[in-house]
Amino acid sequence: MTDVFRTFCHISEYGEAGYANLHRMIATSSPLVLWAPSSRLLGSPGCRVTEREFVALVERGTVRIIGREWWLTDRARRDAYSWEGAAWTPLIDDAIKAIAVQDASLPRSARRVVIAEEERGDAWGRAHVAENPALAALLHETLLAPDAALHFPSGVVEKAKRYSEDPIGLAEHITRDAYNHDAAIAGSGTRTPFLLERRESRFNELLCSVRDASDVEFPAAVPAAELSRSDLAELTSEVLQVLAHLEDGRGSGVAKFVRSDGHQLLARWMRNSCESIGRTSAASVRGEVIARLQREFESGRLETSWPEIFGTQDSIAGSVGTSAGIIEAVASELTICGAVGLAAGTYSIGKGLARRLGYAAAPYTGPQWAFLYAFGRRASGRRHARLQLTLDNLGSGD
Repeated sequence: MTDVFRTFCHISEYGEAGYANLHRMIATSSPLVLWAPSSRLLGSPGCRVTEREFVALVERGTVRIIGREWWLTDRARRDAYSWEGAAWTPLIDDAIKAIAVQDASLPRSARRVVIAEEERGDAWGRAHVAENPALAALLHETLLAPDAALHFPSGVVEKAKRYSEDPIGLAEHITRDAYNHDAAIAGSGTRTPFLLERRESRFNELLCSVRDASDVEFPAAVPAAELSRSDLAELTSEVLQVLAHLEDGRGSGVAKFVRSDGHQLLARWMRNSCESIGRTSAASVRGEVIARLQREFESGRLETSWPEIFGTQDSIAGSVGTSAGIIEAVASELTICGAVGLAAGTYSIGKGLARRLGYAAAPYTGPQWAFLYAFGRRASGRRHARLQLTLDNLGSGD
């Protein structure tokens, strides 16, 4: 699979909430790279990707995986690990292990499963804190402040509380994790991570000096490289909000969506949007994703006027009855069709008239991926009206 918009997520850091957003990250990315996913959390109630779907997505390269060798290959060590999310699930983890072996000789960027090198953050963190003693005091004071839970990830604040009497130990752990996290992103071949909590942006700003000092080398010339971690966290939140709203009218799962051309259309839209937003140097990117989609949706032209419909060859089909494709398109959305005999073909209707009434796909110059994600079909007058309502609700903050 050709890279269109390669992204990365340290998904298990977010627990079940991360896996509840997995299908949206898959839909948005091409490919999505996950760090050491938990097969146990893939089975959590909120996850909308089944075990078999997940394996199939990895097999076709839509989802890529990177992790330490022991995580990807050592069942005994995984099952003995203290975190229950580490438990080995044969259907998923046996397949991942087999793919890792199969792809080991391929160029790193082409591997579906990559075994990462052993961590270097532990030694680097200790050395960095020793050279920068003021960092320990800063992290200790900031992360143990009374309002810290409002501004920083809950896991980080909990760790700070455990090290309340050991500022040096806290700083070493924080810098180690920051180094290893950046190394994982760099190893994934992208600088575009999914940051699923806005609070991460403040934490990343706190660690800017740590990242500037590290020797982690990120790939060059990648989309969204100009965006700060704060901007990426904001964009992530908005993209997931948009997709969650679109799902109100969506009847198909992500496995079907990624097999359609909507997946690549959405990935390209995301890449272009990130690059465009990165070039604007705006003081804030809040609201940019929603505003951009609304502008493109409103400027997209849908063929619906009577002169356009009846001045085309399509309208002639009305004299000979409805084609099977139009019957299917109408019957799938129009519940009253049984009352007029439309599904049985007893009421003849041309493709042009079907478009005018909003029941068949019509030429549209706006973002088709939104229709394909929401309805599994391209734009029509009926779907256009329903999607317009969704976007209006997004714009109003509903």
